[in-house]
Amino acid sequence: MNHRTRFVVGFMALLYVVSWTISLSNLFGIHFWNRPQALQKHYYNHADEPHNDTSEDDDDSLIPDGLIADKSTALSQVSASYYQWRRYIYFLPHVVGAIFWWNFYFFQLIPQVRHAYGHRLHRWLGRCLMVTALLQTVSGVGLAYTSSSHTIVVVSYSLAVTVAFCIKQAWMYARYKDIPRHKHWAMRLVGYMQTIALQRFWMVVLLIYHGVTAPENESDVLSIEQANEKGLAIFDDSFSLSFATAILLTEWYLAGEQGLLDPPAPSSAVPNAFNSVETKASTDDWSSKQGEQQRLLPTQPSTSSTSIES
Repeated sequence: MNHRTRFVVGFMALLYVVSWTISLSNLFGIHFWNRPQALQKHYYNHADEPHNDTSEDDDDSLIPDGLIADKSTALSQVSASYYQWRRYIYFLPHVVGAIFWWNFYFFQLIPQVRHAYGHRLHRWLGRCLMVTALLQTVSGVGLAYTSSSHTIVVVSYSLAVTVAFCIKQAWMYARYKDIPRHKHWAMRLVGYMQTIALQRFWMVVLLIYHGVTAPENESDVLSIEQANEKGLAIFDDSFSLSFATAILLTEWYLAGEQGLLDPPAPSSAVPNAFNSVETKASTDDWSSKQGEQQRLLPTQPSTSSTSIES
């Protein structure tokens, strides 16, 4: 294992921890599968008295009057919006897909697992993971469609197109048993899917960097508004940074694995695909030019025939 692979494996392990500690563990803590209970917890975590209304037909009946403005930050309101029906239908499959993906995708990267049971485990797990990635892509588009942020819409739609294309390519080459190309597109898919965890990573980094914390005095409306405005801006920026980071790291790793980051060397000393193509093209071009010149030259009389005639 080279240094580049060690760095990527270590960073992916860090993102796995981030995805669980910051995102998935909190979702399990509020029982994300129980929509009314999760929605109430977003608005009653500072309340003194519990709320007993468990109606699933009206989201407004689960939210007390005035609590949003007085007790919630803008980011907590964004989190609570996932549990309203128009977003929850996309949010629930998105979370279920994330749980399956983040707990099983790395098994596909372990050689011992790939070769176990005559590759059957690798094939079936790969099919399930590709379906899961497609499920997350579709549900992510739905969440973006119901979002009020133009940045999230653009980033989510762009990520959906790239992930869907990687799924299509990896599935096609696996079907035709073209293993090198299948591996290339599967690795690209894994890299692009890191966008989900990278968003949480950049969110924490940006919050620490900008020093965004809740105002000490809740009556300071101006401070609350400023913190909310900056928090939403950081939320949007984390999406942009996560997508860009996932693409750059993926392309850097794949380029290194293909030898495209190695120091330059003379073509005669280290032949590669690019040098061989250029050499063949230049040789063919030279041969065609020589043939054309030979056809244009006047025909010279033969020495032997001249001596016979004389």
